[in-house]
Amino acid sequence: ASHVQAGFVEEIKEKFSGDLDTFNKEFGLDYWSNRINTWEDFPNVNGTINGSLAGEFAKYQRSLVKEYLSWQVDLVNEYKKDFQFVTHNFDFEWRDYSYGIQPDVNHFEAAEPLDFVGIDVYHPSQSQLTGTENSFAGDVARSIKHQNYLVLETQAQAFKSWTPFPGQLYQLAFNHIANGANMIEYWHWHSIHNSFETYWKGLLSHDFEPNPVYEEAQKVGHDFERLSDKLVNLNHAADVAFVVDNESLTATSSDWIEFAIGKDVNYNDVFRRLYDTFYKLNVRTDILNPKTINLSDYALVVVPMLYVSDETFLKALNQYIHDGGNVLFTFKDGVTDEHVKVRTDIQPAIIREAIGAHYHMFVDPNGETLEDQTGIFEDTDLHISEWAELLESDGATILASYNHHWKKFGAITENKYGNGMAWYLGAWPSQSVTNALVKHVINQSGISQSDYDVTFPVIVKSAKNEYGANIDFLFNFSDTSTSLATPFSGMELIKQEHMTQGSQVTLQSWDVKIIERSN
Repeated sequence: ASHVQAGFVEEIKEKFSGDLDTFNKEFGLDYWSNRINTWEDFPNVNGTINGSLAGEFAKYQRSLVKEYLSWQVDLVNEYKKDFQFVTHNFDFEWRDYSYGIQPDVNHFEAAEPLDFVGIDVYHPSQSQLTGTENSFAGDVARSIKHQNYLVLETQAQAFKSWTPFPGQLYQLAFNHIANGANMIEYWHWHSIHNSFETYWKGLLSHDFEPNPVYEEAQKVGHDFERLSDKLVNLNHAADVAFVVDNESLTATSSDWIEFAIGKDVNYNDVFRRLYDTFYKLNVRTDILNPKTINLSDYALVVVPMLYVSDETFLKALNQYIHDGGNVLFTFKDGVTDEHVKVRTDIQPAIIREAIGAHYHMFVDPNGETLEDQTGIFEDTDLHISEWAELLESDGATILASYNHHWKKFGAITENKYGNGMAWYLGAWPSQSVTNALVKHVINQSGISQSDYDVTFPVIVKSAKNEYGANIDFLFNFSDTSTSLATPFSGMELIKQEHMTQGSQVTLQSWDVKIIERSN
C-alpha cells in the first residue's frame, strides 16, 4: 500500500537524519545503479534487488504489527474491567503445522502491550507425535514476557491424520501445562458444516454427538479442575538459551540463491535441527532474541545463524564467553551488520576472537564428508550437505575436518577463550553428527539433563509450583510402554499414588505421569 511505502521512507529519513549519502553507503545502493538521489525518487520497495533494503522494509512491516496491536490494546484498556486482561493469538512459521520462528511478526516486540502472550500450536499427531512443536512454541511464548502463557488454539480432531490416538489429547493437555501454559483452548467446539474448514474437525463431529475425543476433553477439564491448584503458574528454569532473530531469518530466507544456505535449508531448519536435539535429550531451554536475553542467566547459549547483528551484541557474546560462559555458534553467525552489510573483517569477524578460527571461503559440499578428528563423531553419519565453511584454526581445536577436496580445512571447532568455551559448527551436517556435537557441548558446559536419566521418546519437564514444590511431568511419546526408576519420593498426582525413591514408574503408550516431589 502507498501509505506503508510512504511511512517506510519517512522512517529511513528520520533514522539517517535526512542524510542520503550515508543511507546509500550503508545500504550499498550505488551497486547496479540503485542509488537514491532525492527522497522523492525513493523507489517502491516491492521487488527490490537490494538485501539490505528488503530486510529493513520487512523490519518496518513487523513494527506496524506492533503499532496496530498497541492501538487495539489501548482501545480495549479504555473499556475492560479491572479483572479482565488483553492477549493475542501469535502463530509460527507454518509448514502444514507450526514449525519455526514467525518471519512476519517479531513476537518479542509485538507482545509488549499485552498482559499475556497467547499462541496457537498445531503439530503432527498419531504415530508422528513427538511433542517437539508444543515445546518450542511454549519456550518462545514463556520467554517473551518471562511468564506463563495461554494456548488459544490447538487441534481437537482436526484432519484424519491428526485425529489423536486414545490418550494423546489428554497427554498433550498436560504437555502444554508442562511447557508453561496456564490455559488450553481447542479449535474448535464443533465441526462446521460448510466452507473452507469443514473437515478441520473440532471436539464434536458434525453430528454434535459425544465421541472419544470429546470424552477425553471432558476428562481433561475434570482433572484440570482437580489439579490446577498445584499446576497453575509453574515456574520454569533453564540453563540453556537459544538466541533467535527476525532480521537474520529474513536475510537468509531470501529467494536469491546468493543469500540462501541451500534450496532445502533455511533459518528455521537450522534452528529446529538444534532445538529438537536439545529437546530429545531432555535439556530445558529458553528462547530469546539479542535484545531480550540476559546472557549471564545461562550456562550455555546457542546462536543459530545470527547472520545480522550489530557489533554490541557480538562483543557481548565474546565477553560472556571470556567470563566463563559457553556458546555454540553456527555457520553464518556474525557475517553482516544491522543493515545486512557484510563485514570486511576476516570472517566470522567480531566473534572470531572467541571462536579461535576463521574462514576465507565457503563452498557447496558437493559430496564432501566429514573426518572425525577426536572420536566425538564415531559411528555417526559423516555426510554433509548444502553448506561448508573452510575453517582455519587460530588456536581452536579442530573436532571435525573435511576429508576429500577440502581436507586441510576444519568444519567444526572448539576453543577455550578466557574462562569459557566456544564451539563453531561450520557446515550443515547429518542429524547424528548434530546429536554427537550437542551431547559433547552439554557435557563440556556442565549442563545437567533430566534427573530421570532418560531421552526421547520419554520426555521429562520439571518446574516449581506456587507452593515451592518440584513438579515432574513424564511423557511417553511412543506406542511402546516403558518403565523407569523415580529418583525422588513423592505423589503421582493424576492417580494419587505414593511413590518411593527408586520405585518403578510405568508409562503406557502415549501416557503422562505427574509427580510432586516430597524430597
